[in-house]
Amino acid sequence: MNPPVKARSGHILLEPKRSFHDLVRVYPEIHKRVVEMNRPFVKESDPLSPEALLEENLRDLRRDRKPVGYNRQDAFGLRLIFPISDERRVEFYFAKPARCQEVVQVTEQVSQLLRRRGVKHSVEYDRLPLGPVRIPPGVPIPGGGTPFGAS
Repeated sequence: MNPPVKARSGHILLEPKRSFHDLVRVYPEIHKRVVEMNRPFVKESDPLSPEALLEENLRDLRRDRKPVGYNRQDAFGLRLIFPISDERRVEFYFAKPARCQEVVQVTEQVSQLLRRRGVKHSVEYDRLPLGPVRIPPGVPIPGGGTPFGAS
């Protein structure tokens, strides 16, 4: 199956027999890619340097625990998330606030890296459960009255 051109999230799901510890060897390269893609959005005031964050994540992976990932509060930055999900299956995903090519590119690059290292996995796109559309106050709802239902 061919990947989409654009996506909001790219998910990598390891085989059920795999654990967080299986990512120790490849995580530094994954982290490096995310940091490079976020370089334009990095704030000097960020309390945790990319190197410190890498070490923190590697410490968790070595102990076979869910790491923090790279979830900086950058409006347009790429995030690497390790969700709290099924305990029997390791998952992580890359996400941006809007559908874009970068999410697909980094997901495919990391998938190739994992394949080369013999880490079996599957890739899925746009699996995030999105809530209802939030409309700012005072903006009319398409096809409806006012945002608060009054006429």
